[in-house]
Order: sequence, then structure tokens, then C-alpha cells
Amino acid sequence: MFTKKGDAAVLAKLGDAPAQYREIGERLHSIIRESAPSLEPIVRWGLPFYVKDGKDVCYIKVDKDFIAFGFGEVVNPAREEGGHMHPVAWTLTSLDDATEARIRALIKKAVI
Repeated sequence: MFTKKGDAAVLAKLGDAPAQYREIGERLHSIIRESAPSLEPIVRWGLPFYVKDGKDVCYIKVDKDFIAFGFGEVVNPAREEGGHMHPVAWTLTSLDDATEARIRALIKKAVI
């Protein structure tokens, strides 16, 4: 588990993404940093993570065939009371205003 900290490390990792996902990854990074500036960006296990008080809050996973955005199972703002299944990650093919707004709301809820 090698860790690199900071925005530059995360943006460099996202810069390695295939072109169709690089822009989405960079936009996700901006959304996370704007929505929760208290989160620390790090690269660990080859993935950008965003951490608060030593706990993983969310992450971005880039693959050659997709980009995913997710939350740690412990800090999961998408958990629904009484639900039997709780999403922790979503694959993205694009970002529109509604998707960005939903991501922002989830991030803000996660860091409360």
C-alpha cells in the first residue's frame, strides 16, 4: 500500500485514464474537492481516494472500459433505512447537471 497525497498526485493518476474517462475523472475530482474541501485526496492501491480522519469516504476507479465513483461501506450516504441493498458504487459514462447534483449531495451527506 503505497500512498501519495495531494491534488497533484490524484490528478496525475487520473491523467493516466483513457481519454473518454479522463475528463469525467477530473470533473469528479473537482466536484469532490468543491463539495467537501476537508477531504484529503490520496492515491492508494492505484486509486484516488478521499479521506477524512483516516477513513475512506469516497474513491474514483478508472479502468480501460469504465470509470466508477463510490463510497466506503462504512461511510455510505446512499444507505436507505429499511433497505435490503445499499449501493456503494456507480459506473459513469458521462456527467450531466442532474448526475453532478446527485454526486454533490451524496458527498456532502457523507462528510457530515
